[in-house]
Amino acid sequence: MNKLKDQKSEYLRESANQPINWFIWSEEAFEQAKKEDKLILIDVGASWCHWCHVMDENTYSNKEVSEIINENFIAIKIDRDELPDIDRKLQEAVSLITGNSGWPLTVFMTPDKKVFYGGTYFPAEDNEYQVGFKRILKEILRLWKEDRNRLINSSLDIISSSINVNSTALSNEFVQKISDYVYSSYDFNFGGIDSEIKFPHPTTDQFLLSQHFKNKKYMDPVLITLKNMYYGGIFDHVFGGFHRYSTDRYWKVPHFEKLLIDNSELIFSYFNAYLITYDRELLDAINMTVDFILNEMKNDIGFSNSIDADYEGIEGKYYTWSEKEFKEALGDLFDISLFIFDFYNLPEVEGRKVLSRKNIYEISNSLNISQEDSFKLINNIRNRLRKYKESWRKPRKDNNAYTYQNARAAEALLLSSLLTNKGIDESLNIIEKLGSSGRRINENGEKILEDLSSSLSSSLTAYEVTGNQKYLELSLNMWQEAKDFKTEIGFKERRNVKESDTIFSDTPNESPNSIIIKSWLKLYQSGRIDFDEKMDSLASIVMREPVFHSGLALSISSYINGIAHIVVIDENDEKADLLHKSSLLTYYPLKFVERITDERKDELPSYMRVMLKYGNGSRVYVCKGKTCSMPIYEGEKIKFLLK
Repeated sequence: MNKLKDQKSEYLRESANQPINWFIWSEEAFEQAKKEDKLILIDVGASWCHWCHVMDENTYSNKEVSEIINENFIAIKIDRDELPDIDRKLQEAVSLITGNSGWPLTVFMTPDKKVFYGGTYFPAEDNEYQVGFKRILKEILRLWKEDRNRLINSSLDIISSSINVNSTALSNEFVQKISDYVYSSYDFNFGGIDSEIKFPHPTTDQFLLSQHFKNKKYMDPVLITLKNMYYGGIFDHVFGGFHRYSTDRYWKVPHFEKLLIDNSELIFSYFNAYLITYDRELLDAINMTVDFILNEMKNDIGFSNSIDADYEGIEGKYYTWSEKEFKEALGDLFDISLFIFDFYNLPEVEGRKVLSRKNIYEISNSLNISQEDSFKLINNIRNRLRKYKESWRKPRKDNNAYTYQNARAAEALLLSSLLTNKGIDESLNIIEKLGSSGRRINENGEKILEDLSSSLSSSLTAYEVTGNQKYLELSLNMWQEAKDFKTEIGFKERRNVKESDTIFSDTPNESPNSIIIKSWLKLYQSGRIDFDEKMDSLASIVMREPVFHSGLALSISSYINGIAHIVVIDENDEKADLLHKSSLLTYYPLKFVERITDERKDELPSYMRVMLKYGNGSRVYVCKGKTCSMPIYEGEKIKFLLK
């Protein structure tokens, strides 16, 4: 047993009995490497990562491989969910050297923390596709002994990831240029960012949605994406929720791990798209994903981090079907289900069918039934398939309740509860813990930026949805804490790192900087704090890679075109609830909704207080910048003003 057995990380504990003398990321490991003049081998992975498990079982458990490593390297194992900031730097370094990164991430370093080589999955032995890990280890050792300077001179320092910025003029022309670039990056046939392997990019989807006011064409690829994902195999048609990514461009064959963070951010995308379209299929995707989080991810603390892809040694077995299982589960609905899922033409993984289905319009027209009856039929089929697998052992979970992932889930559930009426108590229970949480919601300790930014965003949303002032106070306290992370441009990953360590890229999960800047803009628009970020410098960062900086692009666009401040004046009559809900369910790219009672009116900016003399009873004022509307008494007028 190595040094991993007592770690909180599920991924690290899984390797506690491997024959490799694993260290955790620590000064002890680096001091040992210097003392013994040994190279460092780093494995970065996660409990949910299928190929991480494959490499653990087939490569790191290989006797000869483990002997080479133990004798010649200091081996460090990292859980990317425990140390996401370290993972980001290592991914960047390996990508710069080899053009390839991902999980598992294999990294080779000198004893003084300089990266000189890396990759992702390596088999133990050579095969027709890849060089084996044994050969790679031996060649690296040869170079270390015979040509050390070559390795050192080609290595990269991961301690600082500085970004050179310059000033870019902020204008609608800039936003148009970014919008067109992102738009052209989509696959217009099947959706998603055009590639042979597809990850959901919810932040990119939301940026394009934000531009639909200017041209409805920007919404088209987003709806193509959301619909094809919902029909495809990346969506779990039985238990709900989305798998991590698709191995094909059609969204048909996924890798089957399910992550809390991915599903939370996809709820944001489907929620915003639904507010614009009122499309019933988008609402069904929201409901199914919310049900998945509440039914499958909930634990005694909050929500679990992830669910494994593998089941009984077979990838995706829990989510895939043999014909025999499908027939036994469905009984008299078997024949009609063959049509709905086009069962015999479905792709297979490990000889088992991956479910994807026809759209509701095709089902309704072909069966000559209403769309309402089509949804009832689909739900009946889902219930039978779920019941069939009730007796199966559940896939392995990583039950760590990380702050970042839980805060994002709480915010997504709280927003979607306006449509589903589900998850309110669970969300608020988590948000109550965020002020004192560390990397996990059930323990104190150091927060990193992703924990703080997601906590601030979710507490602000709790204030918007509930109107309870305690969540605003929590948000303002978090903002004071965030100041310790502020650099000249953006926010650094940790309090105690160099100022240049700022990450802006969506990966494709929204970057912590993007999340916190949105919250900052909301609080600024409310008149409670100042805003002094150099948005023209952020614009130059977006220009370099717009698809992966879409979160920043949305903030910059909102900064240029106006952030909305919607204030519901609550005069304790029956209209206040309706106006509040209408405000929350009106789509606008970046808005801040407040429900203010008479005793709190002095909190509002002076230009808004002037407007309060106009009107009486419960009413709404919509402000952009320092310009406010006359009082509004009907929810539809809120939507009209924000078009």
